[in-house]
Amino acid sequence: MKPLGTATDPAEVRAEAVLSAMPGLDPAGVAYGPAAAGAASPSFHAVESTSFAVSMAGNGPAAFLKLTVPQIAPLIELETVFRAAGALHDMGLAPKPLHLDTERGGILFTHLGADYRSARIDDLATLDRAAALVEIHRAIAQGAPFGRPWTVFSGIRQLKARLAALGRRMPADADWLFAVTDMSEAVIEAAGYDSRPAHADPHSSNVMIGPDGRLVLVDFDMVADVDPYYQLGAQMNELYQFDSDMKPLLEVHDGVYSDAAFARCRLYAAADDLYWALRSLIHEELTSLKSLEFLKYAEWRFLRCRMLMGHPGFEALIRAI
Repeated sequence: MKPLGTATDPAEVRAEAVLSAMPGLDPAGVAYGPAAAGAASPSFHAVESTSFAVSMAGNGPAAFLKLTVPQIAPLIELETVFRAAGALHDMGLAPKPLHLDTERGGILFTHLGADYRSARIDDLATLDRAAALVEIHRAIAQGAPFGRPWTVFSGIRQLKARLAALGRRMPADADWLFAVTDMSEAVIEAAGYDSRPAHADPHSSNVMIGPDGRLVLVDFDMVADVDPYYQLGAQMNELYQFDSDMKPLLEVHDGVYSDAAFARCRLYAAADDLYWALRSLIHEELTSLKSLEFLKYAEWRFLRCRMLMGHPGFEALIRAI
């Protein structure tokens, strides 16, 4: 770790500015260093922020500083992130947010400690762990709204418009992907849905596992008030390949299985793949970190989206809503 006043790149300059501006923090005892290396493929991990472990008064890491990368800063409401993280911390589900710096795009959290590690898909694919995560999401959904209504469909339109403004060329079948997504949105809107507070980003890397198996959520950039079946559908889609493995999670979530609810989850899963494919293209277009395989990740999400939308049973999912 290095003391304040020794920054050598723009990210460290931002980090030092955030730390120096934190009320009550003695700059003389602060040191910081890189906390997480980014990887866009095969997982999308630590690429939408630059993070630092922060020590104070000569002790080990006491805090975790997250700086949003510029290319996706317009997509994130930092005040909502900070407020929601605080609410989840109060529920015992997240590290405590300590300081918000909207000007520099930074949030300082308490450090979970070396006993915690990022979950992998294999960790969360067992039914007991997957069910535990569903129960965490259900508990969050019972809380007060976060004040950020959002749907994956509005998110897709936002990303599509931004990529068009950047002049980014879309895949050859993009019009079909967007048309099918519009159809999914239409049937879900017609059926109606509840909007509940959600972490809304159930990638396995956003779950930390403690030494006692405790699950803690991190990365709150997507927090919003959403249809709970969106989050459940995204979770199913990451953890499992087959419907037979996915359906028990719906029963955990609802207490009973229904074809209509499962169909909703699957429509959301296809839309979520499209959303993250587009979001990764924005990174690929704007990032200075050319070593990260954003295009590879985008192509994988496009592929999985096509596979589901092009499946002979997809029309039956539409009709089941």
